[in-house]
Amino acid sequence: MGESRSRPDFVSPQSRQLRRVVQLNEEIGYQVRRLMSLKETDYAAMAILMREPMGPTGLARALHITSAAATAVADRLVRAGHAVREPHPEDRRRMIIRAVESSRAKTMEHVYPMMSMVEDELEKLDQAGRDAVLQFLNGAASSLESYRDELKNRPVLDQDTLDIWQSDRTGEEQA
Repeated sequence: MGESRSRPDFVSPQSRQLRRVVQLNEEIGYQVRRLMSLKETDYAAMAILMREPMGPTGLARALHITSAAATAVADRLVRAGHAVREPHPEDRRRMIIRAVESSRAKTMEHVYPMMSMVEDELEKLDQAGRDAVLQFLNGAASSLESYRDELKNRPVLDQDTLDIWQSDRTGEEQA
């Protein structure tokens, strides 16, 4: 790799293609949400609830939203027939939200083709190629997880700093 990684304008073809895959995944997610008449947060909640039923508080934590917002999401999913509320199996005073099987199946109807397409591409590679892809993806995921965790620990900009930053940008745009 002859180009410097410190140059912000240089991105490898591999990085560009990975970004393209991520963008296509987002676009396909949008289309699936459209077909299922789901808002973005509702679709994210469905993905979580398909893995495991949980209460509104757990759903709020998983979605990084307030408990009140998670309750609204649950209400919409239940009203639309995508989920049901059930008594918690160990604490009958609490409720859990569970994705219904028909919505799970409808969601997977759109996800399975994508999974199959990826598997078809992997089958075109020999074992060394598949191992290289896995090594790359594991390394990229690990690095991105570390960066995510680093960002979680950074302080949020206070309003004064944000105002200064925005006024600086406005001045740049006028120049």
